Amino acid sequence: MKTWCKTRWRSNCNPHFFEYQYVTMFRYFWLFVFSGLCWACQTEKKPAPVVLTAILDGKAMLSDSTTVPIPHYGDTSYTIFYCVRHAEKIKNAGDNPGLTPEGEARAKRLGKILADVPIEKACPTNFKRTILTSELARKEMAAPPPAESCPPDFQVMWVDEKLSTGTGKQYLIVGHSNTIPQLLNHLKGGTEFQDIPDEEYGRFYIVVSKGIGQTEVVELQY
Repeated sequence: MKTWCKTRWRSNCNPHFFEYQYVTMFRYFWLFVFSGLCWACQTEKKPAPVVLTAILDGKAMLSDSTTVPIPHYGDTSYTIFYCVRHAEKIKNAGDNPGLTPEGEARAKRLGKILADVPIEKACPTNFKRTILTSELARKEMAAPPPAESCPPDFQVMWVDEKLSTGTGKQYLIVGHSNTIPQLLNHLKGGTEFQDIPDEEYGRFYIVVSKGIGQTEVVELQY
């Protein structure tokens, strides 16, 4: 009887049996709840990023239906530069790679954003990835502007020339992860802009300038 009690009716013989079962069930319950919360956190959808969709009538139109006014738009004493890094490039393709399919799609999207903007000229550097970004963008514009290729080392000089030869115009500049921040720092007269991270291609800078140190920059994503 003693052996039978130990093996078949432990609950009747052990006063701590129900306490042990309760504690175990309690632990498993909270483990289940905690696991569910972790799963919910991991699978919760992140809100879609707000990106630039168009520029119309001096306003940047965003994907969340809001707008950002372009400073001094319509004031002919200012020049506007739309500055972007080239679109996604092919990796491990030498020193002068072309664009990936994703990069080509981004370049076309850039052109659609600027489709109704009276761009005076598009200025890529003399590298394939910037030229292709500029060409694909220009084809999407209502009135494709002429292109004027400029080596990276002369891009700052090119901007200074445009500021001195006539204001009130708008330009597209397609550069690199280091040359675009250098250009912005030159126009701002400071050092606040750092090199763009290697994996980032979606920054869109609206640069409104009256001269060195008289420049405002609106930074968006596209």
